This record gives sequence, C-alpha cells and structure tokens, in this order.
Amino acid sequence: MILADEASKAEEILNQDTSTVTSDQENQNEIGESFLCIKEVRAISRAKALRLKIGDVIVAIAGKPFNGTIDELLDIFDEIEEEKGEILTIWREGISFNLIIFGPLGCIFEFTQNKVTQSVHTALPDIVMGNVEEYVTFELLRNIRSECDVFDTRVSQLGIFLPPVWLIQQKLWEPLVATIAIYAVTLSVHWILFIISAILLALYFRNAQLVLLRSFSLHKEKQIWMIIAAKSMVEVQKIARAFDNKLTFRPDLVGPPPPVETEKPKKKKKKKRKSAVPRN
Repeated sequence: MILADEASKAEEILNQDTSTVTSDQENQNEIGESFLCIKEVRAISRAKALRLKIGDVIVAIAGKPFNGTIDELLDIFDEIEEEKGEILTIWREGISFNLIIFGPLGCIFEFTQNKVTQSVHTALPDIVMGNVEEYVTFELLRNIRSECDVFDTRVSQLGIFLPPVWLIQQKLWEPLVATIAIYAVTLSVHWILFIISAILLALYFRNAQLVLLRSFSLHKEKQIWMIIAAKSMVEVQKIARAFDNKLTFRPDLVGPPPPVETEKPKKKKKKKRKSAVPRN
C-alpha cells in the first residue's frame, strides 16, 4: 500500500507544471499582453507524449485566448475533466495548431519575450480555435524521406465488425492474411468455433487498431512526429505541410508537395585565349 502511494505521488510530480518568473515578467503579464511558453519538457510527461517542444506558446485554452498568469494556467489544467479533455491552442515557429489535453502537461513555463508576444498578437486573428467536441486527435508518423502516415485515433467500427475490410483499407497485408487464415481454419473445424473466433477478433481489433497502425509504420522506419487535433484529415495534412513542405502523405488528400526550386547554374564566361602567334 505504501509503494502504491509513493508511485502515485511520483506520477503527480512528473505531470506537475512549474514555472520561473521574474518581477519584470510579472509586471509585463499584468498588462495582459504576454503569453506563456514552454521552458522545459519533462522526460516522462503528457507534453512529451504530445510531442510539445521548448518554445511552444500557449495561445488559447478552450477556444479563448489566454494571457493570464502561470498559476491561473495551472488551475485551469487541474480543472480539466479527464474523460472529456479540453482544446489547447499552440503557436510554434509562426504556425498554430490545436491539441486535446486531459490535465497538467508536466512542463516548466515562462512568459514570452516581447518579439514573440508581438508575433503571436499579429497572428492571433488568423488562429483557428474551437470547442473540444468538434476536434479529433490525429497522430503523424514521419521518416527521414518526409513520408508521413496520418492516423485517426478514434476506434473504427469497420475494424470491429469487418476486420478484413478495415485491414485492406489500411493496407495491412500481414494481419489480413493471418485473420483470413483464422477464419478459414475455425470454419473448417466447426461453425461454433468460427463464431467464437470472430467475436474474439472483434474484441481484439477494438483495442488494437491504433497499435497495429503504429507498429507497421515504425517497422517502415517512421517515428511519431506530431500530435494534432483537427476537424478533418485534410486540415491535419495542411497544417503538417506548413511545418514541412516536402511531406508526402498516406492517405494523400492535399496533393503532392510543391516542386523544389533549384537555382540554375550560372554559365561560365569563356576566357579568350591569347594567340600563340607573336605580334610584330
């Protein structure tokens, strides 16, 4: 019992958000202009799992711009319903995107510098915010060749009731062969055994869809790159393309990346050769 209590306290410390604030920054924030940004991301935390980075700016929470203090931010995180979650709007390198969070991130925060604050305020009218009910979490896995897989993290009903069709849709050929083999073998033995195996496979695919998608992408040397909450797959791909204009997607809904402009080699001027015949 003591060990369980110690483990829960350790987990709470890891997910706890902290801050470092100077008096100048506090005075600046009282004006209601500056934002909060991530100063440090703990190794084991929600922020790490969400692929947040140092320098990411907290622009809005629950669809409303946030210019409050760090204590106010932590209070909001603590009040988030873990079953429902809340929308967090992030600004990174001039590009904004949304996440669905379910509690404290496990970060150290600080106030943004004047230059960053001004940039965020300039971009604020164009930043898309909304209600958590409108958004879906997508995972993006990318390799060094900028090939990107985008996965909807929701459980697919097609994967539960018709696993072979879902596997064909996702182009997971090895699990498809194994699933069809199970169906064929159990049906050849007895129809009751076939029904039992079908039910067990449905339960398996209800819980293992995202794991299967991840594992086969990792097998293709792709790593989890970003987590984005959006209203559609198209919106996710547009945001990802803004971060990396060389990305190619599976499935592709936004078309091929723009062609890379290459500088034309400058023509070298030919040097005039001096005549070998001596002049008189």
